Amino acid sequence: MRSLKTLPVAALALLTFLFLAPAIQAHAEFPGYLHALSDLRTARAYLEMDSRHEGEHARHHAIDQIDRAINDIKVAAMDDGKNPWRTPPPQSGGNPGWPVHSAVKLLREARGDVDHGHDRPENHGLRERSLDHINQALADLEPLL
Repeated sequence: MRSLKTLPVAALALLTFLFLAPAIQAHAEFPGYLHALSDLRTARAYLEMDSRHEGEHARHHAIDQIDRAINDIKVAAMDDGKNPWRTPPPQSGGNPGWPVHSAVKLLREARGDVDHGHDRPENHGLRERSLDHINQALADLEPLL
């Protein structure tokens, strides 16, 4: 009779574990370059919302460099079996009133994430190329700060 009482408790414990286990695994599966993807996409959005005429050419060139970095990182993510569309939220917020400042902050965080990542030999330098694109985007935006 006592074992019949513990059966529902054991079943509840098992269901709780099965419910929480994917959440723990999902958190662990976001390496730095997926954080970088999220930051790059948000930085791009901040630059697109800036409608001022001054610095327009620099912003467009920075957006082009961000797009190239995003594409390189997406290829590396897919090579590692990760879903590049399943990314965590950006690591820091921004201020729509200061879109260039917010974008630069996010680009610096993305650069740090990519810089600490590992480049597999079969990626043929995707990490280094994406760092070059991020650095170029930062160089384009520095005069606008």
